[in-house]
Amino acid sequence: MKKIKIMTIVLIILLITGIGYAQEGKVQLVWRNAEDAVMYELEVANAPIKNNQKASSKQTVFTKTNISTPGVELKLSSFNGEKLNKLYYRVRPLDLDKNPIAAFSAPVPINKGALNVDKPTITSVLKKNHPVPLYPVYSWIPVLGAASYEVEILNNRPENPNGTEASQYRIRSYTIDGGFGFDCYDTHSYVEPGIYYYRVLARDEKGRAIGKYSDVTSFTVKTGRTKWAVFGDSITHGGGAISNPPSDERFEYVSYLPFPVKNLGRSGDTSEMMVERFEEDVLPFQPQYMFILGGSNSIRGGTSGESVIANLETIREKCEENGITPIFLTLPPINPDRIQRVFGQPTADNWQVEIEKVNNFVRNQPYAIETYALLANEAGNLPVKYGQDGLHPDISGKKIMARSIQEFLKNHPSFK
Repeated sequence: MKKIKIMTIVLIILLITGIGYAQEGKVQLVWRNAEDAVMYELEVANAPIKNNQKASSKQTVFTKTNISTPGVELKLSSFNGEKLNKLYYRVRPLDLDKNPIAAFSAPVPINKGALNVDKPTITSVLKKNHPVPLYPVYSWIPVLGAASYEVEILNNRPENPNGTEASQYRIRSYTIDGGFGFDCYDTHSYVEPGIYYYRVLARDEKGRAIGKYSDVTSFTVKTGRTKWAVFGDSITHGGGAISNPPSDERFEYVSYLPFPVKNLGRSGDTSEMMVERFEEDVLPFQPQYMFILGGSNSIRGGTSGESVIANLETIREKCEENGITPIFLTLPPINPDRIQRVFGQPTADNWQVEIEKVNNFVRNQPYAIETYALLANEAGNLPVKYGQDGLHPDISGKKIMARSIQEFLKNHPSFK
């Protein structure tokens, strides 16, 4: 009874002071990202089940099949009182229909997981071999009991690392609603050079901090002359296999190019929006060569091919006026049925006719790269094996796009 009173007093103090409260009785499990996984199946058993053998009902202690991130936090009570040193976990990747796309991983003892983690775990790594994207995306493993997340962007290291209060160096912040949220798309274009930092704090349904801010992660922005850049919408920005955000560079086609490329893509862009942001987002980096891929969102939304072509012509003119060599990519195919299923969005009935208009225009430019013919099936759609959401090519599709670019460059050695 006395212990309960003490815990109540402590909780009241935490609420008054705004200090985050610690969570007890949970474990965080993490694993390696699988290629093109839409989600993961987690299995906890009281024996180390190896290879792809099936666990018996007596061995299985806990299962979960809708995990969208390469890690999860679970209540220890989920294991029915079993001792942690007697339990093992393994995972396997699933597609949209929850069919396995690879075998289970090797079993790992549950007690190798992190007990009672008191801050969010960041999963995004902002570039090593390429410059930071113009519009960064931040991601993390969902926190047990969270109702929302606060993402803080700073221009200096926080004076209160792993605290709960906003830093004096905060320049902007975002609130992500939903406890299962795991990413944040920054809407600010980073055209000012400098070192920036971000961190994440989880909050419960009453707005109370759960634990502390995550460890801070930094990224560096450089402006000035850039040899190579890419400009476009979410296909360029990155992301794929439905639940993998652009913070996972495996879904960014520039990741498969053997030279540094500045990614100027922005998710959700139409060709008109690309025109509108050209001066602000492209010119600070003064690219010598720029790969341009835009119009997919316009076409599927019902915009005519002629309108998209007019926007691409404007972008070409802007490039030429500013000493940039434009290199256009044909629009990849889409899959209306999958787009409807995943996003709940209809696709214009005449999309194939309009996309062909745009692609014929692109193919007649001085410098053009083919993607459509390499990704389309016999019906002219994007097959599921290349893009599970029907719009964004997955890893296999992005690699095909990168190979097409490299083949183009082999035939244009003066660009190297």
